[in-house]
Amino acid sequence: MGIFIDRGNLLFRDARRKNFVDKSGVIEILNDSLDSEQRFVCVSRPRRFGKTMAAKMIYAYYDRSDDSHYLFDDLQISRSADYETYLNKFPTIFIDWNRFSRFDKTEILAKAQKEIVEDLAKTYPFLSQKSDLFSALVEIYEHTSQRFVLIIDEWDMLIRDVDLDTQTAYVNFLRNMFKSDAGAQIFSLVYMTGILPIIKVETQSALNNFVEYSVVRPAKTAPFYGFVESEVESLCLQHNMNLALMKHAYDGYIIGDQPSVFNPYSVIMSLSDGRYGSHWTNTAAFSAIETYITIDADNVRDKIIRMLNGESVRVKVTSFRNDMKNVETADDVLTLLVHLGYLSYDPDSEMVRIPNTEVAGEFENAVADADWNEVSRAIKNSNTLR
Repeated sequence: MGIFIDRGNLLFRDARRKNFVDKSGVIEILNDSLDSEQRFVCVSRPRRFGKTMAAKMIYAYYDRSDDSHYLFDDLQISRSADYETYLNKFPTIFIDWNRFSRFDKTEILAKAQKEIVEDLAKTYPFLSQKSDLFSALVEIYEHTSQRFVLIIDEWDMLIRDVDLDTQTAYVNFLRNMFKSDAGAQIFSLVYMTGILPIIKVETQSALNNFVEYSVVRPAKTAPFYGFVESEVESLCLQHNMNLALMKHAYDGYIIGDQPSVFNPYSVIMSLSDGRYGSHWTNTAAFSAIETYITIDADNVRDKIIRMLNGESVRVKVTSFRNDMKNVETADDVLTLLVHLGYLSYDPDSEMVRIPNTEVAGEFENAVADADWNEVSRAIKNSNTLR
């Protein structure tokens, strides 16, 4: 069993054992993209919205090293016409950038490639010593004519909170991998997932050959990340939990055509410990809010006060550059908070609001020590979210 290739289906098998919700329909979307101009796909959602779970599932489906019929034969994807055609048919590579967080961020790109290439050489002994991943994949393709499925989790780790040189080197690495003619040859599918959509260079995506499904523009991926109400209702019945209390605490996200989406991590944690408290502090630091609410401070402050009082406010999401270092206006701040999961965005009205009591509590914590008398009054006076 490999580290990055031929990993088998163990992680998805473990995921199926308890409180599993079938999101395998997303594989049908990916199957439709295989070996086409739409083979490069990026899905972005807030933390703990099921991205890594989906990546494990997708890997188990395509990976050639295990027979995964017993994991998928009872799932939605098994009813697809192409189910058998692509099941366990590809050499599949899984890269989780979090795996390399032990390295200094200026060294991650080089050291990660070295580890991945060394693992590939165990499967492909003819592979010559190369320092970069792309050259290694090209060499494998030239020897075998095999096309890869590549899955990248936390794709944006080297976009968030890094220096400009590291960010630039990483963007160039991705462009070299995916925007060349050779890249089009060696990949049947590239699936990337992370918190942020692909960073913009000026007004264009840095990887404009990718089909993007973000939390503000999820298109047909909307039902497959986060739990919809019927799924939470079923889990509540299994665990004798109260759906209304679950909705109050963790519902409130509008994602595309899905009007009622729950934070899945918080739901699962609530089922586990039998209470409806906040699990948000385990997923993101208060500083995620504190750092940005001081940008365009008066404007942002006014909008947050209104949202703490239960209102929705209008936001222009198109100006955000998908880069946490280039946040300049109130619209940028609010759009970033949507991608981080602190706000819910309604694409029809182009309005944002605080989705539920769990997140409202995080806003209260974030501004508790700030000199925001208006916010303090809003918190005390508002019972809209309580």
